[in-house]
Amino acid sequence: MKAIRFMRPEVIEYSEIPKPELRQGEVLAEIAYAGFCATDIELLTGEMVHIKNGNTTYPIIPGHEWSGTIVQVGEGVRGLAVGDRITSDVSLGCGECDECRKGHYNLCPNREVIGSYRNRQGVFAQYVAVPQRHVYKIPDGLSMEEAALAEPAATAAYAVSKARIPAGAEVLVIGDGPIGQLAAQLANIQGASKVILAGSWDEKLEIAKACGIAQTINYHHEDVAARAKELTDGGPEIVIETSGSNSALTSAVQALKPTGRIVAVSWYNGAMVDVPMNTLIVKDAELVGSLASPNSFGPVLRYMAEGKLKVKPLITHVRPLEELESVVKMVRAKKEMRIKILLKP
Repeated sequence: MKAIRFMRPEVIEYSEIPKPELRQGEVLAEIAYAGFCATDIELLTGEMVHIKNGNTTYPIIPGHEWSGTIVQVGEGVRGLAVGDRITSDVSLGCGECDECRKGHYNLCPNREVIGSYRNRQGVFAQYVAVPQRHVYKIPDGLSMEEAALAEPAATAAYAVSKARIPAGAEVLVIGDGPIGQLAAQLANIQGASKVILAGSWDEKLEIAKACGIAQTINYHHEDVAARAKELTDGGPEIVIETSGSNSALTSAVQALKPTGRIVAVSWYNGAMVDVPMNTLIVKDAELVGSLASPNSFGPVLRYMAEGKLKVKPLITHVRPLEELESVVKMVRAKKEMRIKILLKP
């Protein structure tokens, strides 16, 4: 099969390698679309935490967002067949440890992560092998392009679930990338009375409005905390921070209404992050971490199929897999508006 491999920092190779060999209980899928993510850039630069701590080594096939079709079924697989349209979890638990038994397979000590952790093969390739227990069928009527966004949607959904949004709450989401856009929509679905999205691109914020987001803030032109307080009754009760920016986390604390809750979704640069803890304490508030997307693919696929969660407007680019180097250059230039880039093997 053809595949992209990162051979060492900043070295991309597009070449032919063997197809994955199926293990017990796995299926082999031909990939239709693979989503490009900021994590893939971190893998390429060598800045990703898993590279730094030695849990991921070069060469690595990156990519973890995908949709595809089963072309081979391994021994012991039931309920899945050749021709089924599928996607899968990213964090692959062992299925046997205490964390997996509790449904926390994102915390499994034996886990692998597609496209990164422990070098589990990623989806920037023609084929991928995945365990049946982590596979989800794509609902009829949902396109392969849309289904390729199931992973960022599931990540956003898990964060929203950890926010425990009270009925009628006012919610601020910081970050206008895929996770932020999807978290804002999901907050609406979960019963927020008003959702505000803060970001840096007017074009992205207009897309959010078209997807039902009530208010937007461009942080280049307005102070996020001050404006969020103006748009709400003394501040949002929930803030979902998706940008990974230290300053954005500070704004979240400043904007938050007393007794409110902040959910941090993204990785933050550096081992330590400055948080105005005294302000958080004085507000009697909560700061919650959210890792990956356990038990969230099924709900978001249904929301997408029902038209409640709009992902098609977020797909701004579709490029052939072999053009990954030009995609990386475009992303780094930061001149062209993008939300989700799909790669097509």
